[in-house]
Amino acid sequence: MALSQPVEDYLAAIYRAVHKGGQATTSEIARRLNVSAASTTHMFQRLAQEGLVRYKEYSGVSLTEAGEVAALDVIRRHRLAERFLTDVLEIPWDRVDALANRMEHALPAEVIQGFDRILDNPRTCPHGYPIPDAHGQVALLSDRTLAEAAEGDELTVSRVDEDDPALLRYLAEAGLTPGQRVRVMRKPPFEEPLVLDVGGQERTVGSRIAQSVYVCTPGDEGEEAGRAAAEGGGGGAAGPSD
Repeated sequence: MALSQPVEDYLAAIYRAVHKGGQATTSEIARRLNVSAASTTHMFQRLAQEGLVRYKEYSGVSLTEAGEVAALDVIRRHRLAERFLTDVLEIPWDRVDALANRMEHALPAEVIQGFDRILDNPRTCPHGYPIPDAHGQVALLSDRTLAEAAEGDELTVSRVDEDDPALLRYLAEAGLTPGQRVRVMRKPPFEEPLVLDVGGQERTVGSRIAQSVYVCTPGDEGEEAGRAAAEGGGGGAAGPSD
């Protein structure tokens, strides 16, 4: 069954909210899609009727198996489009999310397959998030925010928050991009700025940056074992009330 663009947008937003460690509440999804809470509630009810989500008023929403399969298909198209835009067309990584948002709904399956082939089956998007494969398998990352690191830790940047172009430009200038090795030189108390060694350059980053950069231990850059889209019932538990 072909899904409309708004339905695909909601399913992908729900998936991203849950798998970033958050909750798919009405307010969070409305914020992500820049729509009203009333519109979001109406769409949740519609998606529940179509068997794509589990929804209970004031208790958030979670994806059903069918909903997660559909969400992963949208996310695969989006992240492959981002990778094509950066790797082939050399468009800066701070612009590709918005462009891919428009492309993901229009590209036919054969174009997506072509992207995958000419890009040699990339594992992640430019921002470090795993690309679901053609069978609905998506790898799970084992990482944490830079803010959670300890003084002296030697780490690798695994992914970064992707929805703020200004933040992405700053991270690129600071060298805090996926694959970059960093060492925490000093971590003062009370959320004071961290002092990092980034590729031999000393960098000081504040709390917001530290919360927006995800890191792992060198050698753990590879994802954990993938899982089928339908495993686990899709999308995690529903969030608490708004």
